[in-house]
Amino acid sequence: MIHFNSNITIYLQEPRWSGAEINMVRKVLKACKLQSYGVSLKLSNDKEIQFLNYKWMGKNRPTNVLSFPNKVSSNKMCLKRTYLGDIILSYQTLKKESKIGKISFLNHMSHLLIHGILHLKGYSHENRLKEKAMQKEEVKILRILHICNPYKNDRLP
Repeated sequence: MIHFNSNITIYLQEPRWSGAEINMVRKVLKACKLQSYGVSLKLSNDKEIQFLNYKWMGKNRPTNVLSFPNKVSSNKMCLKRTYLGDIILSYQTLKKESKIGKISFLNHMSHLLIHGILHLKGYSHENRLKEKAMQKEEVKILRILHICNPYKNDRLP
């Protein structure tokens, strides 16, 4: 277990996550301005994420990221110490996707972590308008981290 701050905890369940990747997670959390929000993040693997994806989403396959927003806090006024929810990332799926897409693992992981965080903050991609708003916010945060727009062909190696 790694404490980012008193509100954010990172659980390291899969030993293949490197120190560089954990440091990038910290940078993403900071860029997303989560310092005053509660979040738990699990750096996991395909086995666990497949189990959770089936249990909660009814999909019996691994995925790259799962977000579980805290429904109680999203229905209340935004308080300074609001617990946003939980995010799980799968090492193997992210690694496979980054190889297939010929993109940096760190950049891909950062993008999917931002995507998960935005889900906790209430963003969705249930229709084209909401999807565009979510992508715009993702790109804005990625730019802070000096990561190119993943929706264009100018990705960093």
